[in-house]
Amino acid sequence: MDIENQHNQLIWENFKAGNKEAFAQLYNQHVQMLFRYGTKICPCDDLVKDAIQEVFLDLFIKRNRNNTNPENLKYYLFLALKRNLIKKLQRDRKLVEEQIDFELIFKPEYSAESILIEEEEEQEMKIKISKALRQLPARQKEALYLRFNESLDYTEVAKLLKISVESARKQVYRALKTLREDINVNTFVFMLFVKNEV
Repeated sequence: MDIENQHNQLIWENFKAGNKEAFAQLYNQHVQMLFRYGTKICPCDDLVKDAIQEVFLDLFIKRNRNNTNPENLKYYLFLALKRNLIKKLQRDRKLVEEQIDFELIFKPEYSAESILIEEEEEQEMKIKISKALRQLPARQKEALYLRFNESLDYTEVAKLLKISVESARKQVYRALKTLREDINVNTFVFMLFVKNEV
């Protein structure tokens, strides 16, 4: 377990013990990250904010009965938020999960793109990358976002996407392969975009 996860584990244990400061810290540390992720799934900011509030309210109310000890708190909160949003969308649209086309909803913005806008040549590259990203299937875009922007491991990506770990790896691999072929950039510039090797 890395240092960040150890720190989060301590906050989590203090929160479960009833420490209000730990709960506030838990909220403040993750609310912006959850909002960014939530708005990739659902375009309605207010709905996302409501869902985040409900996730934390539910955590607080059930803290005494909560026996989970999440190894990765970010993943745990992402999953709770995604489930909450899906329920809200199902209720609001009176649709079952299969009828909601989440493949078309997820629209991430990749923060690493800002690296490429300093000069004209880099601006051109940014346009190419944005165009190539728009061409990717939504599931590949979400897999890339979770893997590189949120640094989740493949097991966590797989659970969020409800696919196998091998499928999650394939989604990321195919997306990166497509981007490399479409953009035809050198490895260094490309890796600035994706942050890490697969």
